[in-house]
Amino acid sequence: MENKIAPRKRFFFYDFPGNQIFPPIVKKDFFNLILNRRLIGLMASNENMDILQQKRIINLNGKFGMLTTKQLNLSLYSVLAIAVLASTAQTASAHTRLETATVNENTRITNNVIIGHGCGENNVIGTSVVFPDGVDSTITTDGNPHTGPLTDFVQNWGNLMQQNYSRAIFSFQDEKTDSKSNVVGFWAGGGNSLPHNLNGYIPFRSGAVVIEPTSCAKTVKFFISIADICEITDTAGFSDSTVNLWTHNALGTAYDRKSTTDDGPASLTITRTSALPASCGAGVAVEVKPSATQINRDMPIKIDGTQVWPK
Repeated sequence: MENKIAPRKRFFFYDFPGNQIFPPIVKKDFFNLILNRRLIGLMASNENMDILQQKRIINLNGKFGMLTTKQLNLSLYSVLAIAVLASTAQTASAHTRLETATVNENTRITNNVIIGHGCGENNVIGTSVVFPDGVDSTITTDGNPHTGPLTDFVQNWGNLMQQNYSRAIFSFQDEKTDSKSNVVGFWAGGGNSLPHNLNGYIPFRSGAVVIEPTSCAKTVKFFISIADICEITDTAGFSDSTVNLWTHNALGTAYDRKSTTDDGPASLTITRTSALPASCGAGVAVEVKPSATQINRDMPIKIDGTQVWPK
């Protein structure tokens, strides 16, 4: 008699009303199954579903089977643990941020703007990035206004950021420059869109920042304004479904983030490694924010002099 190898069983999960929750899977992929958020919601929060209803499964041959209580409990514990870890990771990485947010002075690195997500279910079709130019920027020391120039704390700010060419996500890109040809930002867009549920890396080079040795600056933090664009509109069309604004919340521009706290911008912190002057004590933390004038000038995307975003 010919020996036949029994086919590998694949399972569907059903909720209590009999609706299929998952596509068929092979048994070895069980952890892919338990990560499904809908299963977590049904099993962890449905007070009306008893243990037998939670365990009910059906295979492709139409025969009913049961998970043991031990298997189910282990799966649920795994689901909840993974859900907590996933929630923590998402909370930390949901905003668009720099891959490397802290750099020692006198150090040049290759960095990335990491786009965290799309606009709800809408994919990202482009991004616009603005660094404070240091010309009319707002400067504070330990939270107190500083009326002097940025050169009081940094010797060489002005043309340290350079975009790296990449078509990994978007097909078109370019730098933004001021009247002196200093790079004050960059943009990328067109071609493929970034799926709303995935991260996207936009590469650039961060030049070596030199902290003024006679200053009391122990750190210098630059706030970087970013707009992740999901639909090209005018500023009146800005909404959660058309653009994610990782910007300041109270500059008074159309690009301001709607938030009660100023948690929007990404940041790049330069840490001092050289000795502070003896008179400085522990030193001061310097922060640099772009002006409203700069954001209005440099946030739009222009191609050959023609503005393409916002409309």
